[in-house]
Order: sequence, then structure tokens, then C-alpha cells
Amino acid sequence: MRRTLPLAVAFSFCTSLFAQPAFTDGSALLSHSATSSGCMAVTDMDGDGLDDIVQLDDADHVYVLYRNVDGSFTTYDYGSLNDGNQWGWAIADLNNDGHKDICSGSGGNTNFVNITARGVYTLTELDGPAIFTQCMSMGDMDNDGRVDVLACHDNGHPNIWFTNASGVPVNNNGYIDWNTNPISDMSGNYGSCFVDFDNDGDQDFYISHCRQGVSNSSDPRRWNRLFVNDGTDHFTDQAALYGVDDHEQTWTTDFGDYDNDGDLDMFSTEHSTGNKIFQNDGTGHFTEVPSTVTGLGITNFPLQGMFRDLDNDGFLDILVAGGESHYYKGHGDGGITEVTGVFGTTALHGYAFGDLNGDGFEDVYANYGDGYVTPSGTPDKLWLNTPNGNHFLRVRLQGTTSNRDAVGARVTITGPWGTQIREIRSGESYGLVNSFIASFGLGAETTVPTMTVRWPSGLLETFNDLNADQTLTVVEGECISPNVAIAASPSPILCSGGAPVQLTASPGTYFVWSTGETGPSISVDGAGTYSTTLAGNGNCITEALVNVVYSPDETPSISVQGGTTICPQDQVVLTASPAASYLWSNGSDQQTIAVSAAGDYTVTIAGSCGDFTSAPVAVSLLDAPTAPPSNNVFIPAPGTAQLAASGDSILWYAVANGGVAIGNGSPWTTPVLNANTNYWCADLGDNTVAPAYGGKMNKSTTGAYQDNDTYFLYFSTNAEDMIINSAKVYANGAGNRTIAIVQHSGGAVVASGTYYIPDGESRVQLDLVAPAGGNYGLRIMGGDPQLWRDAIGSNPAYPYDLGGLGSITDASSGTAYYYFFYDWEVSVPVVYCESPRTPVTVFVGPVGIAGNGTPNVLGIFPNPATGMVTITGPANSTGSRVDLIDLAGRVCLSGTLAAMEEGIDVSALASGTYTVRLSNGSNRAYGVLVKQ
Repeated sequence: MRRTLPLAVAFSFCTSLFAQPAFTDGSALLSHSATSSGCMAVTDMDGDGLDDIVQLDDADHVYVLYRNVDGSFTTYDYGSLNDGNQWGWAIADLNNDGHKDICSGSGGNTNFVNITARGVYTLTELDGPAIFTQCMSMGDMDNDGRVDVLACHDNGHPNIWFTNASGVPVNNNGYIDWNTNPISDMSGNYGSCFVDFDNDGDQDFYISHCRQGVSNSSDPRRWNRLFVNDGTDHFTDQAALYGVDDHEQTWTTDFGDYDNDGDLDMFSTEHSTGNKIFQNDGTGHFTEVPSTVTGLGITNFPLQGMFRDLDNDGFLDILVAGGESHYYKGHGDGGITEVTGVFGTTALHGYAFGDLNGDGFEDVYANYGDGYVTPSGTPDKLWLNTPNGNHFLRVRLQGTTSNRDAVGARVTITGPWGTQIREIRSGESYGLVNSFIASFGLGAETTVPTMTVRWPSGLLETFNDLNADQTLTVVEGECISPNVAIAASPSPILCSGGAPVQLTASPGTYFVWSTGETGPSISVDGAGTYSTTLAGNGNCITEALVNVVYSPDETPSISVQGGTTICPQDQVVLTASPAASYLWSNGSDQQTIAVSAAGDYTVTIAGSCGDFTSAPVAVSLLDAPTAPPSNNVFIPAPGTAQLAASGDSILWYAVANGGVAIGNGSPWTTPVLNANTNYWCADLGDNTVAPAYGGKMNKSTTGAYQDNDTYFLYFSTNAEDMIINSAKVYANGAGNRTIAIVQHSGGAVVASGTYYIPDGESRVQLDLVAPAGGNYGLRIMGGDPQLWRDAIGSNPAYPYDLGGLGSITDASSGTAYYYFFYDWEVSVPVVYCESPRTPVTVFVGPVGIAGNGTPNVLGIFPNPATGMVTITGPANSTGSRVDLIDLAGRVCLSGTLAAMEEGIDVSALASGTYTVRLSNGSNRAYGVLVKQ
């Protein structure tokens, strides 16, 4: 058994079985390179069913990269917007002519780019007051079949425009009462989103509020606003009623059903506190989920945050961008886990989602701007999502009575995953426009039992038993695409030297494949995405696809429950990732094995094109003592007994295996015993490892005493819990400082303490524990630290190894800085291993020498003793032999009991516990003597 001290709780970890998304840089496919900043867009600009890219190059110049059927792009130049960096935009087909239009704004009037064909457009300014535009969103606010425009204003209330019959937005700010209670200038409008938060079938909208310089949370300029539609397309702010007024400095808010329970939950990026998730109770009332549950917290300068299912497992993930970028994988039960390294090492500044290579997985078009909306000179990147075998369904909507783009429509699917909801939106987060195609991940499921489409007009349509892996078109009130499935025989996998893959689509009579072939079936011998198009009634066209891969790497992984360094009496549980069969290096054919022997363990599976063997998991054993020597004890009548064993740290048990120790130390006195009783004893041995050191050894001459707590060091831990014992600091003034280990992602506090630090150089004893296998920060919490940090020119040599227990990876402000803590001393918690257990029996009642009815009583006095000891035995014991036996079983002193009472000198014996054995022939009597 393994025991870890000084921790009150022993941490264990289990590596996850989920597969994270994998992205590759596909920027070489782009027909035009741009350096964007804030506004980003991926959407079908010309109604051909293919997502396009809309660039705002240098924050002002519009280019549209139209995607072609062969996967290439063609660029059209829509010119400069001529009034500086654009802070917000939204895109939709305002005049329902099949081509989307653009509205954008900066610090003056609002721009309107009306597009009537590829490359054909007019640029005008909308009427209404000039504003300092932030986010823009579009939705049919008066439900007349035309999309309207909302623009957030930093310095006053938002602007709204209702689109007229000619497709031109006309200012109508008076339609909504923007006043606040208490009275304010209604400024601080940042992120915006149209959403049906209460599932009542109409469009509401939400505005995130952040006001620079306003530190008082009672100031309404910091209060988020939820404008609720009363069902007649009139809106009032009811954020407080529904629990979403959130008086922090909120930058953006997004809505998505992250727990698949049929209502939309909420994610907010915050500048005054940590990022947040609010859970919907099903009626539109929200409750903040504690950061201790979500693991979210403070993120450096978050500008964007949105829900998306990037791995098509059926559960929404979260992507945050800005000063840092973070990808959180959702598990569908309300739990999220951060996955690092998904988009390389450079933080995303902004992004937009859409399937840009037609493989059914949403890709990410990202920018690497600076500040709020300032281009940095770094080109945008197209990150292509790698299919992972999960299935999907994509739904393209076209309105008839409703607006053509179906903005405000909702698509819901129900199945084994629960309920998934997607809404068609234009203008989200902070200047982002994403694909209008509703994309659902299905995981391993291949059919969708039920899909409903709720149109802005109020029409509700239901469709059943839809096949996976297709993009369906639904035209409001008219048609849905044919329901097509592609079967790959024998599987969608090509092996070296193997046969081609036969792809067969059904049902239908005429198919056009992406290869140019026609007919229901084709044979393919190359990897790639293959699709077939089948026309139905009207504009309802189906595109079904299958991803054929070549000799995929199916190397299994092994998850570990607990640590891999164990005590000899313990086990490690190893579980292989799912496969058809398993063969472990120890001969087992089960998915999960429990091992207790040291060695390297691997598992081999049969893959599609051959066998694959996992990386080894090394199991090592700690030292443990041998079983402690101990003797049985005899007491003549009911009472207590003294048990003794030889060892450094003896534990006593009432069971042979498991259980909890009922006593410790030697000797140990039992409870009152009335019958023979069995006990077991074990010894504890420690496995102490010498501390390690790491980090920058001393401060540089380039730097300063930090006057705020904003920045700090990042570090990681490896396979064991790591104690930060101490670190060297340089203080400008004596006083208390609160120091904490925080989660790298979100900033939740893991461990903290307040320490007195003297002026000048000193070593502070921290004794803070960072759990195994994590990414953390070591930071000052609050106030003016006045601790030295190295600055640009000091050239920190990241990463700094911490004796193999972890490493200091960088600083929150970048690798040019090093904050506060020098020459770390770290260690692992002391681990105690238990020996095998030794059985000890207490015999209660007369046994042994008495043969004539005389009670069997063995008396020892005094006890404990230092010199002479008197031993008395039963009446017939004269002449019996007396032996004093130590815990190792050695006879240390012997003599003959010549009379009823005999003195024995024990002064020469070492201090300890001895068994006194009185023997006469085959008869025995026992007692215990403690020598001091």
C-alpha cells in the first residue's frame, strides 16, 4: 500500500480516452493573403452551397475568396471602406437576391456594401448618427422577411436599422427604449448576438457590456443587457430577471447547448474576472457555473469566445482568442477539458468557422492581429480540420416566407446524444461571421432519428431517419434534399497493395460524383474526400460524402489510472483505447489489465492495414520493508494484551488485506479481548527523494520591481505531484505577499498562502503543491508586489527544467520576461510503502503447563523493568525453563524456574519488548516483558 505525506489528500490522475481535433495549415490554398485583425468571416456569399472567405485586409479592404467546386478559391476585390480600421461587421443577404451584403463600422458612419453578383457592388453609408462601432449583428427584428442590422456603440446606445423592401437598411433607433435604471449614457456596448434564449420561437438579442474606466460594478454601463421579444417583435431589457446582467466587464457572449439538454447555455469572455459559463434551466433563467467546476478563470485579454463542435463528437467545444488562445473540449455532461497545442504556439487573435474543404469538419480561418483591431503584419492562416472518423450532418436552409438566408432559424436534432441545437446567426462574438450551414457532430452514430427546423416565420418542419455524412438543403415549406448514404466496401480505408474501395450511393437514379463520374457507384484507389450530388425537387440538392484514408495510423494509446511508480503491494490499472481485439505484452487479451510487477507494458491491436503497438508504459516499484517479526501473545483471562513487532513505523490491522489501520506503534495495547483474536502488523518505509532545483538562478540587471500582479511565470508538472518548497525573491520593501499556484487556463487557484518577505534578497518557504500532469502559473495575488522581475534584454533561457518533475515554460507576457521567483527548490511528496503483513494471534484463557487444575497464571513483576524481574508460574511449574525472546525470534536470556518465585536479572538486555516463554516438556505458558 502506498501512502503519501505530507498531503492530506493523495491525488490520482487518469489520462483521457478522448481524441482531440487535429488541424493542419492549409494557407497555401488561399488565392489571396491578408493581414486581418478584428473582423473575420466564413460564409456562402453567392448561394452556391459552398462556404467562402471574406477578408478585411489591413482592417479596411474587403476581398471575397469564392470557393470553387474543385476546392480552389477565386478572389474578387470589393475595395477599401475608406474610413480606417473597421471594428465590427455583419454579413447577410439583405435584399434576398442570393448574394450576401456587408455592413461595417469604425468611428463614424456605417458602411453598406450591396453585392449583386460576383465582383459587382456599390458602397454607400447608412443613415443615422455616427457611432464608435463595436460588434454588429443581424436579425429580422420585425419579422417581415428581411434581415435588419444592430450596431453596438462604445459611447452611447446602439444603432438599429430596419431593412426596407428595396433591401436598404433604414435607421430606427427609436424602436427600442435603450434607457437604463439608474440613468446612464447607455455606453459600453461590445459583443452582441441574436438568440432565442427562452425557446419561445422568436428572436431576442443580448449585448455584452464593458466600459473602460468604470470600476464600480453598480454602474449600469457595466451591466449586460438581454432584450426580450414579447412575441409581437417589441423588446425590453430583462437581463436581471433572467440572471444574465453580470456586472463584470464582459467583452463577448455566445449561446450554445453545451450539455445537450435542449436549451441554450451561455459563455462569456470577461476582462475584470475569469471567463464564465451560465447554465440555462430550460425556461431561459441562467445560473453561473462555478469556476471550480468549469476550470475557467482569468484569461489574458480575451477578445473572442464561441461554442463549436470541432471534433464532431456531438458535444460543443469552446474556442477563446485574443491575448491568449484556448481550446476547451466539451464532454456533453457540462464538463470541459483544455487541450493545448491545437493551433500551434502563436495565439489566435480572431477567427471564423466553416467547412472550407468539404470534408464535413469545420475549419478555422484565423488572424494574428494586435490590440483590438490593429493588424500586426502576420498573415491570416487557414487551419484545416482533420477528419477523425466521427460522423456528421450539415443542414443548409433557404427561406421563402422568412428571409432567404434563414437568419434566426433553428435546427434541432434528437438522438442517443440527447438534443443538439443550432441557430443561424450573422454577427457574433466581436465582429465574427460564421458559416450559415448548421453543422452537427454525431460521433459514432450513422443516423439522425429526428430533425426539426423552426423558421423565423413560425413554420415548424420535422424530418425523420436522416443518414449521416451529408449536407442537406431544406427550402422553407417546399422541400428537403433526397436522403442519401454512401457505403464504402469493404471500408473507407486503402491499404498498401490492397484492393480499391467501392463507393455506392443510394437511393436515387442519377448521381454526379466529385470525380466527374456519374451513376450510383464508383471505384477509388486514392485517399481523399469523395462526394456525390443528387438533385431533388426545386432547389433541394443533397451532397453526401465519405472520407477515404490511406493506411491510417491506428496506434493504440494506454490510459493509466493512478501513477506508474507504485509500492510492491499495489497495482496499476492500464486501459487500451477501444479496438476490436487486444494483446498485451504480459499476454492478456482484455482491454483493461491490472499489473503489480515492474516493467514496460504495451498493447498491440489489429488495425485495418496491419498490427499497431502502443508506446510503452513503464511501471516501477518503490522500496518497501520486509514483513515485521512479531510473536503470538497469551493472556490467562479476558483482558487487554500488549502486541509488539520490530520495525520503524508499525501499523496494526484487524484484517489480512485492505482495511484501515486500527493502531500504530510498538508495543500496542489491544482492546479488551474475551476470545482468541487475530491481528496483523505491517511496517512503513519511506521513499524520500532529494529535492531538485531549477529556474533562473539570480536576477538580471535588466528589469524592475513590478508594481502590479498582472503577469507571472507559467510552469508544468510531469507524472507526479510537485511541491514547490521554496524560491529566491528580491523585494523592494518588507511585508506580506499572497502567492498562489493557478491553473494556466482560466486562472483558478490551486493552492495559495500568505508569506512575510523581508526587504532585499531572501528565500521564501512556499510549500505549495502542484498536482501531476498539469499546466499552471505561479503568481502574486493582488496589490503591488514590489518584487523584481527581469525584462527585455535579460534573455531568459526557457524552458527551465525542474529536476525532471516539471519545467518553467514561459511568462504570461512572453518569453522576454521572467517574474519574481528564482532558483526554485522542488520535490515530490514523501511516499511510504507498506510491508507485507505478519499475522499475530492473541490467545485468551488457560493453556499450557497447568495439569492438575491449577490456574495457568504467568506473573511478571515489575513490568516494564530495568533490572531484577520476578516471574511466577503455575503450581506445577517448578523446574520449568524460562526463555526471554526478542522480536527477531532470538533467545536472549534463559534460565530454570527453581521455585515458585525466581528473580532474573534483565539489566544486560537491550531496551525493547520480549516474549517470556515458560516451558515444561510439551507444555507452554507465555507473557510479555518490556525492558526499559
